[in-house]
Amino acid sequence: METTKNLRSVNVKRRGVMVAGLAGASALLVGSGGAAWAQAIEEKGKVERKVTKPMESMIPGFPKVRLRENTYQPGASTKAKMQNAMVCQCTQGTLEVSQDDKTWTAKTGDIWTCKVGMIEADANKGNTPATMRVIDLLTT
Repeated sequence: METTKNLRSVNVKRRGVMVAGLAGASALLVGSGGAAWAQAIEEKGKVERKVTKPMESMIPGFPKVRLRENTYQPGASTKAKMQNAMVCQCTQGTLEVSQDDKTWTAKTGDIWTCKVGMIEADANKGNTPATMRVIDLLTT
């Protein structure tokens, strides 16, 4: 039992390191962003939001990072203009994600990035809640 617990702890740590690495790589690919997170344009249905305070970052060009989590109830959707670069992950359920002219279904574990100024629409078309974790890469 103790071995299983330790292995889970290692897996969680590896996941955290992977997400941080992806955030850094995305920062290099997407460029710098604005001062705020995604500006909501439209929201339909129930979306629960949790936001942490910005924390210091070691990623060049991004002195701060912030973690957000949006949980979409079935039928809920959002559409927003990205105010900063970010790395997103679907941590539960599935979400239909539309960026520019590309639309796909993000499944649990899928990761994607957003750049400043783009508009992204997210919708939970499933029958269970879907959660999107967002790591905001902040320039101020």
